[in-house]
Parts: sequence; structure tokens; C-alpha cells
Amino acid sequence: MGKSMFNFGKMGKEKARQQKQMDKAAKRIAAKQQKANLKTGNPDTAAGAAEPTPVEKIVKSTASGLNI
Repeated sequence: MGKSMFNFGKMGKEKARQQKQMDKAAKRIAAKQQKANLKTGNPDTAAGAAEPTPVEKIVKSTASGLNI
């Protein structure tokens, strides 16, 4: 027969909820990292990093892995 349309909207909402959670977690980690860099006075952050931070790598890899 085919898939029921009953869960169609629920799946989309669930994926959106999960994406929102990942975005919030990435922002939280970035804020903690930035706060730690300000405390230590890390000179690399002022000059601009040539390579992406680990948080940016995680966000890009998880975002590219999703099929929405």
C-alpha cells in the first residue's frame, strides 16, 4: 500500500527540533570557548584563526550529515 501520512508532519517537526538542539549546543560550546579565550588572553583569536575551530567542524559535519 504505501506509507501512512499520519507521521509525516511529526517526522519533520522532530528533525527541526533535533536541529534546533544541535544549534543551541554549538552556540553554547562556542560561547564557553570564547569566554575561556578571553580569560586566557589567547592572541590567536584577535588575529583570526586560519583554520576553523573544532566547534565549526562539528557543526558543519552534523549539518551536512542530515537529510532534511
